Parts: sequence; C-alpha cells; structure tokens
Amino acid sequence: MTGPQVWLVLGYLAVIFIVGVWACRFVKNTNDFLVAGRRLGWVLATAALAATHFGGGFVIGTGAWAYEHGLSGIAYALGVGLSLLMLAVVAAGRMRRLGLMTVADYLAHRYQSNTARILGAMLSLLAIIGILGAQVWASQGALSLLGVDPTTAAIVASLAFIIYTAASGLWGATLTDVIQLAVIFVGIPWVAWEGLNAVGGFAGLSSALAIAEPALDQEAYFSWAGEGGWLLAAAVLPTVMYTLIGQDFYQRLMAAKSERVAVAAAIMAGGLLMVYAAFPALTGMAARGLFGASIEPSQAIATVVTEVLGVWTGAIVLGAIIAAILSTADSLLIAGTAHIIHDIGEKGLGWSPSAKQQLLASRLSTIAIGLLALVMALGMQAIIELLLLSYTMYAAGVFVPVVLGLYWSGGTRRAAIMAIVVGAAVGAAASLEWLPVGAWPAIVVGGLASLAVFVAVSLMAPQRESAH
Repeated sequence: MTGPQVWLVLGYLAVIFIVGVWACRFVKNTNDFLVAGRRLGWVLATAALAATHFGGGFVIGTGAWAYEHGLSGIAYALGVGLSLLMLAVVAAGRMRRLGLMTVADYLAHRYQSNTARILGAMLSLLAIIGILGAQVWASQGALSLLGVDPTTAAIVASLAFIIYTAASGLWGATLTDVIQLAVIFVGIPWVAWEGLNAVGGFAGLSSALAIAEPALDQEAYFSWAGEGGWLLAAAVLPTVMYTLIGQDFYQRLMAAKSERVAVAAAIMAGGLLMVYAAFPALTGMAARGLFGASIEPSQAIATVVTEVLGVWTGAIVLGAIIAAILSTADSLLIAGTAHIIHDIGEKGLGWSPSAKQQLLASRLSTIAIGLLALVMALGMQAIIELLLLSYTMYAAGVFVPVVLGLYWSGGTRRAAIMAIVVGAAVGAAASLEWLPVGAWPAIVVGGLASLAVFVAVSLMAPQRESAH
C-alpha cells in the first residue's frame, strides 16, 4: 500500500489512542476502571457488547469460512449474534441484578465456595491470554498489508491498546469501541459491496466459479446449509457456550446502569451482529470467485482489500479490520485484570489495599497481561495455542454450574466444583484427541460431561443451598 494509506491508518490508531487516554478523566477508582462505575447507558453498553464479539475472528474468520464453504460459512458469525440474544434471555438481567464483578464472583456467591471462584477465574484468565495472543496475530496480518514489518505491526497495535486500556480501563475501552464500531459499520459492508461488484454479483460469482473450479458443488456452496447441519452446530454451539459465561461479556453487563439496560444492550448488540454477519461472508465468497482456490482462506478478505479496492477505500476498510481487532483486545485486557485484582488478589488471597493502591495495581496488571500476550504471540506461538485450549476447558467446565445454577436450586457446592474439574478435563482430552469423539465439538463433549456430573452429584448428595 502507499505512503498516504499508511499515514491514514496510523492516524486512525493515534485518534483511538488519544480518546482512550483522554477517558482517564472518568476513572477515579477501581470500580470506574473495571465496570465504568456501572454507569453505561444503552448506547454505550450496546457498543461495548457488540465490539467485544466483533473481532478478528468475526471478520477474518467468517470470511475464511465463507471462502471455503460458501453461504453456510456465515454460521459462526450468525452464532455470535445469536449468542448475545441468548445472553439477554438467559442471564443478562439476573446477573446485573446481583451487582457482582465477575463470573467467578457468581460461582462463589451461588455455591458459597472460594474454590469454585479460583478454578473459574484461573481457567478464564488463561483463556483470555490465549485469545488476546490470537488478536495480536491478527493485528500482525492486518498491519503488514501496509508493508509494515509484521513484528513492528504487532508491537505498534498492541502497545496502542495496552496503554489506553491501562490508562482508562473500561471507560476507555467503551468510548473507543464506539469509534471503532462506526468505522467497522462503514468499512465491512463497503468491502463486501466492492468485492461482489468486481465479480459481477451472484450471477457473475457463479459463472466465475464454474470456470475456475468446475468440480465445485455450487448447489451446496450457495446453500445456507450446504455443509450440513452438523457443521453449523459445530460453529454455533461453542460460541454460544462461551458467550453465556465469558467474563468479557459479563463485565459489560455489570457496567450497565440497570438490569433493563443490560438486557436491552445484549438484544441490540446481538441483532446488529446478526445483520452484519452477511458482509464478511459475502466478501469471502467474492474472493473465491475472483481468485479461485489460489489463496489461503484466512487471506480472503485481505486479498480483496489489496487487489480490488482503491487506495483510500482500501485504507478505510483496513482501518475497519484493525478496529475490529482492537475492540476485542481491549475487552479481553479488562476482563483479565478483573480476575487478577478482584478474584485472585482481593477475594482469593485476601489482599486489602487502599483505593489508590488498587487502582495502580489494576493498571499494572493490564500492562502485564498485554505484554505477556504480545511476547508469547511473537516468540512462543506454541504456548498461545496451548492457552487457547483453556478456552475449551473454561467453557466446558463453567457453563453448566453458571447457567444451570441460575435456574436450578438443587445444584450443590460439591457438584459445582466437580463439574468444573471434570468438564474442563474432558474438554481438554477431546481437544487433544485423547478421546474418540468424532465430529463432536470438544466444548460440547466437555459440557455434557460437566452436566452429567453436576446433576448426579447434586442428586446423590443434596445440600440446602438456594439459587440466586
């Protein structure tokens, strides 16, 4: 890309950085830092929830899936929106009503168990660092399109979101999310429109594919369920499970002004993402028509940007992709900090600092998590891949005790702890192919094991515990 494009994207990063640091003026204590003083209205809460899911996976991942599988590749992105709608129905109101800080807080509150808190917090923290490392990888790929060295690109993008998030916490993340979503909502549809125009629309896409790949089953490629229901379920179920217990989502629910705002924000964010799911999918399909099978699926959207779009249009769209990555990264940073300061430090170890010390520790923890993810992503990719296994372990182990615990008073302390341990272990074993589970998603297999243990232990050794 050209020099002016580089300066345009760097200018965008500078604006995000300045706004994020400026938001420091709203942060007086740890409550402001971690949950924005619980003052987010429906606009800011919606932006925060939508931006948390609207990351590199949503944009680049959906484009890659659609490049490979056609219209059914939209499944993951639709599942993302659906998961937020389910969050609104299942847990948003109940969790906001409790006024807690973290998902691990709920485990401790519901089951009166600090062990459950620490297990949930540690699994979540490891998963957050792994997912954050994946966002660093994504920033490498996006900025390297400008001709920037990949390592330099990752460092520049990572330092930007680390510094502004450490300065202003959830306030900074939320205000920058609003800007990032505005760029995303313009840039992502734009690249889809230009990509389809370049290939001649759906009719032209079909003709191009017939020439470039005569063996391709176009009936399946242009079908919503072309790859079968099982592939769709494998894309949607893990996303739904994680969203219903993900700390990065609950932290934004806890920051909403009220229970009503939390529910409304989850509904609106889910609806927005379901609408926008079509655009990266259409771009991925357009890339297949334009370039055949000659590119890597993960490069589908990037290739359309560099080969089809004009100079300035390409820069805007690239800014949108970077915005999507940053909006997820800052969410993860704040979520990880909440676990370290609140769950592990304050509740787990009994640390009782002054308000000033706690705020300083929150900022230092944010910096430490961000730098750790950056270093691992650049030099220890195998460790990041291992940490991503914690995503499966966390969702498989914690999903049942949290969601079922909201609705069933019979769940016990012992059952919750055993369900977390067994679900996480089975999920990990399935991911590592130590268990012959076939095409079943590892998260689902682990979740089913967790459910069986949770119910069985609760019924065998009932305790007088009330659901909250």
